Amino acid sequence: MNLLLRYYRLKRLYLFIGIVIANLLLIWLSGHVLINDIVFYNTYSEQLTYERSLQLFERMNSTAWITYVFTPVILLIKFSVVSLLIYTGIIFCRIEDKVSIGSVFKAVIASEMVFVAGSLLKFLWFSLFGGNYNLNDLGFFYPLSLINFFSPSEVSRVWIYPLQTLNLFHIVYIISIAYGINKNCSIDIAYTEKAVLVSYLPGLVLWISVVMFLTIDL
Repeated sequence: MNLLLRYYRLKRLYLFIGIVIANLLLIWLSGHVLINDIVFYNTYSEQLTYERSLQLFERMNSTAWITYVFTPVILLIKFSVVSLLIYTGIIFCRIEDKVSIGSVFKAVIASEMVFVAGSLLKFLWFSLFGGNYNLNDLGFFYPLSLINFFSPSEVSRVWIYPLQTLNLFHIVYIISIAYGINKNCSIDIAYTEKAVLVSYLPGLVLWISVVMFLTIDL
């Protein structure tokens, strides 16, 4: 418990750098271990020859640097949006005099480690038990989520993201943010849990709705 408390009380910069490095490492591992020319061929074998799929694979590798460049930016935007959303809940619950936006930002960054653990579990699953998978299998599966109760043929494309988002890691993520605010601000956790729930859950529902709309439109 002391180790967990020390983690939540690290400086924001250290937490951010650690989360970025962890994400970049998982991206690199996935790109070099899970995705290869065979996986590409398994995915596009009905549309492309092996030589053409290999060319597509090599082209993807040549542009992989873009992902590494934009990952820190995307994470920073995510942390900022979630922090502002939760701070709205803090104001709504009238505890803004006890909780600073910086404390919320720190808790949000620290809690991202929950999703890093989810990505790591997904990586280990496909590394050890994936079998003869393809890119569609990689995109469909998310550990400990509702999506795993269905097969790809049973789920319309528009419902894939919502079913992936409803997972155990997301529940732990919400609890983690409330816990982080509680420990950094020494405020009753009942207040922080309420503030997180009344702000994050509506925002999550709105975000899922936007993704579903875009999926239908595309």
